[in-house]
Amino acid sequence: MKPLRHRSALALGLSLCLAAEAQAQDLRISIYADITGLDPHDTSDTLSYSIQSGIFERLFQFDNQMKLVPRLATGYTSNDDATEFVVTLREGITFQDGAPFNAEAVKANLDRLADQSKGLKRNSLFNMVKTVTVLSPTQVKIELNKSFGAFVNTLAHPSAVMHSPEALKKYPDEAQLRVHPVGTGSFKFTEWQQGKDVKLVKNDSYWQKGWPKVDSVTFYPTPEDSTRVAALKSSQVDAIYPLPSDLLSTVQSDSKLAVQRDPGIDQFWLAMNNLRPPMNDIRVRQALNYAINRDVWLKVGFAGMGTPATSAMAPGVQFFQAQTTPSYNYDPAKAKALLKEAGYPDGISLKLWTTNRTDYIRSAQFFKQQLEQVGIKITVTPMDSGMRNAKLFGVKDPKDAEFDLFYNGWSPSTGDADWALRPLYATESWVPAAYNVAYYSSAAADKAIMAGLATADLGKRAAAYAEAQKVIWGDAPVVFLGTPDNLVGKAKNLSGVYMLADGSLIFDQAEFK
Repeated sequence: MKPLRHRSALALGLSLCLAAEAQAQDLRISIYADITGLDPHDTSDTLSYSIQSGIFERLFQFDNQMKLVPRLATGYTSNDDATEFVVTLREGITFQDGAPFNAEAVKANLDRLADQSKGLKRNSLFNMVKTVTVLSPTQVKIELNKSFGAFVNTLAHPSAVMHSPEALKKYPDEAQLRVHPVGTGSFKFTEWQQGKDVKLVKNDSYWQKGWPKVDSVTFYPTPEDSTRVAALKSSQVDAIYPLPSDLLSTVQSDSKLAVQRDPGIDQFWLAMNNLRPPMNDIRVRQALNYAINRDVWLKVGFAGMGTPATSAMAPGVQFFQAQTTPSYNYDPAKAKALLKEAGYPDGISLKLWTTNRTDYIRSAQFFKQQLEQVGIKITVTPMDSGMRNAKLFGVKDPKDAEFDLFYNGWSPSTGDADWALRPLYATESWVPAAYNVAYYSSAAADKAIMAGLATADLGKRAAAYAEAQKVIWGDAPVVFLGTPDNLVGKAKNLSGVYMLADGSLIFDQAEFK
């Protein structure tokens, strides 16, 4: 039998310290669902984009105030009518497989995004790209088939990442590429066990010296809110994304934990079917806007953390303009008067559709209570996301749309007024073409929205979107509700893990203090 080895107290203490330090460099995050894949070009959900952001980078990205900043690019120029953009690239960067990042790599990726025959989920976002030309190893010229003033913001969309050109060649099959991601980011992909975890490890060759500060990141899909919070409280994980507002106090009361709170741009609304009586009457639509107390809605749905709506988009979106007329202050008497004026003195009955998430149902019940106070009887129908999508977005003929009201939110991941307004309020965006489930149509709004794309001049774009917001606000195609704050629960000694305003998780700046 081998003799037992005894270590000195000093050696033992040093060993324990080193072990603790090593353990502290492994970041563990509990997330609300599993990812759908690891190819951002073929992704449509914010959760997957969040994990992908550790592996990949874009030419332009957003800082924590949603301000556009260069990342793999250093800058750009454009012509006046926003049909041609020249992007200058950062030098000295390599992909995780050793391939050089240069103009050829950018062309390969933008060509893939622009190729409408690919059938990728984000091809339509880049359907304005006509040609991509390599001018030099550090410059590309992108010509568009139409004026598109929001193009640089579109290059900052979470899908517009740079894959290694070698990976694109090695895995031409989209199904393979989605599980073999290779980017320029601070973490490298190692493993995805569906339903169990996603693992990333530090990229030792990352071009931003000194980063990342942690050696690995592991994400654990945990759909049940209370289970995520329990894992954080018991130190099984270091952060949870997101922190449900109804469990906020549980985290706040724990001295080991902290809440990271940041403004969002995910604006919630009650879409009204503008084609169906009585919602085709502007007085009825405005009545509903006066009938809802937005401050109480924020308390019911989001622990009071957020901002009531003052426009058709959130304050953090580029070119936001607060509206004052109409005020849409909570005014049940005015709501009743408008309904009477519209010919409904005895009230109306409406169907409200919502997703079957607990917090959505809670908000829907609040709307029911509020609207019934002004004589509007509400039938709430919760449904799972599959049924909801089929019944809402599967409609081919607008006359077949069955809903009166639909509760949801929209986060414009380009951070620009174009993606906040055009998909929801332009006539060209009626379902099934895009997401205008309200079937709202206004020649004045369409003209202003398109004017915002016709130029790269920021002043002209601001004026166009100010007019669009004024028109949409007055027409009230939806009940404008507001924008909740983004909440992440985390260990108190963890910094650099937070949500961007678009709802995506940032973790590449994670550091244990």
